[in-house]
Amino acid sequence: MRSLSRFPRSALLFLAGAACAGSAGDSASPGAGDDGGGGVSFGGAQDIGEFRSILDRGEIPGPSTLDANGFFNEHFAPPPPATCGGKLCITSGLSVGRAWLDDSHQATLQVAISTNVDPSTYTRLPMRLVVVVDHSGSMAQDGRLEKVKLGLGTLIDNLKDEDRLAILSFDDVVTVDAPFAQTLNRAALKTAVSQLQPRGGTNIHDGLKAGLDLLGDAPPSDRQNRVIFLSDGLATVGNTSTPAIIEMATSKITRGIGLTTIGVGNDFDAPLMRGLAERGAGNFYYVEDAAAAGEVFHDELDYFMSPLALELELKVTAAEGWEMRGAVGSSLWQSVARSGSMSIPAVFLASRTSQTPDPNGGRRGGGSMIFINLVATGASPGRVADLRLSYRLPGSTERVTDTAVLDYSADPNATPDEPHLSYAAMAERFAMYNMFLGLHAATQYAGASHDCAAAALSATRRAGKAWLVEHEADQDLAADLMLVEQFLANLAERGAQPDGSLAGCPKLGPDGWPEDQWGDDWGDDHVHYGMACSSSGGSAGWLVIGLAVVLAGARRRRRSS
Repeated sequence: MRSLSRFPRSALLFLAGAACAGSAGDSASPGAGDDGGGGVSFGGAQDIGEFRSILDRGEIPGPSTLDANGFFNEHFAPPPPATCGGKLCITSGLSVGRAWLDDSHQATLQVAISTNVDPSTYTRLPMRLVVVVDHSGSMAQDGRLEKVKLGLGTLIDNLKDEDRLAILSFDDVVTVDAPFAQTLNRAALKTAVSQLQPRGGTNIHDGLKAGLDLLGDAPPSDRQNRVIFLSDGLATVGNTSTPAIIEMATSKITRGIGLTTIGVGNDFDAPLMRGLAERGAGNFYYVEDAAAAGEVFHDELDYFMSPLALELELKVTAAEGWEMRGAVGSSLWQSVARSGSMSIPAVFLASRTSQTPDPNGGRRGGGSMIFINLVATGASPGRVADLRLSYRLPGSTERVTDTAVLDYSADPNATPDEPHLSYAAMAERFAMYNMFLGLHAATQYAGASHDCAAAALSATRRAGKAWLVEHEADQDLAADLMLVEQFLANLAERGAQPDGSLAGCPKLGPDGWPEDQWGDDWGDDHVHYGMACSSSGGSAGWLVIGLAVVLAGARRRRRSS
């Protein structure tokens, strides 16, 4: 069940008349499939709930609040039919056109994974689930603990009789509120949840360790074994080292335990929560309101428990004359000039099956994708890349392999008037990728110049609106444009000039991002830009960079406005 309940009302009115997009095939241009298959999520995604909440509060989000995997997971791109014969198939395609940000030549390799498993008929294994709840004193703020309780109520209601749930809470100390029982006693579990009260400090290390230990040294393979970890803050008690907490969790995860993390409030440790989820084959969610709490717990229960496949290896090799200059979609991706790869602990069935608005849910659950920026350094028409996917199915040691070849018959250096897409369903993905680049560039620019951030958003808005005229069924893009409008309004309140130019701003890199203006550590998850910047849009705007860097080091700075 999905909803647009957290979008501005104007977005709901804008989307009301749109129809669902159709599906199409892979780079060999197959037709639309009716096999009932679905998309695939890689795990490790940081959803955009926090980004959305920051805009709702009238603030300016920092770059690390917008994760590519999480953004793509909030878009439904109809998957082509899975025709490779295995449970998972590579879906690849090439888009060649103009970048929305600066109108430059853009060639992008799109890589996704599709499955022949129908989401509507998908069944999961019985689970052994431990929920670890932070109920430190800060959970009293903004009704945070009450949101968590509502979400836990949804989870308990949706458990199956064969499932088992334990609830553990922590502040300065750890308490097992409801241990595993022989039968599922929903009333007792809800009573344990209702008795949680905010108090004390935040001992993340010991709370998480106790939850993982509750599943044992050898969790049974006939069940899904997972911890859902909820927190609203930074570790203040016990071992507060982020590397130590991640190392501890990783040692437990290797036993076959999954780990999902959920942040609430405005001050949780996003790098820690994201790192834990990524290593635990889970997602990192943000609960911005009561509706999101129900959505997160419902989807996590139904889709993100039983993996479709384990130990995936994805490799892409560019043909002679092509180079990879940047990739977005997963922090696990590693590449050199002509080769890139990633190892994924587990992949899961994506839960969304259409873009049709529904009054009872949100946008999460669309699936994961990788976008690789390509540059032709001497390429001729023909071969672009070779792709290889290998994985093993749960309960099996045998590895399954799928391969694909991507070709392009036109001049690689020519920019077509209309974007070239290997197949029709890539249109939504092409727009989604460019929308992400525009939003992300704006978060990076905003740290030093609100004018540059507004210019990036204005360029993205112009291109997005023009695209939507020709692709009116793309409801997710329409919702993205509402985020752009909100972002622009927040910048305007801080003096940003409307419809400015990027001419006086730092050069954009080959992947569409500003080129290393601030180093690898720019953009703290816990900083939302609100400093007074120059409105000139030119070089004077960058004189505040020293102040911005100082502010970026001040953690826990955010507060609701």
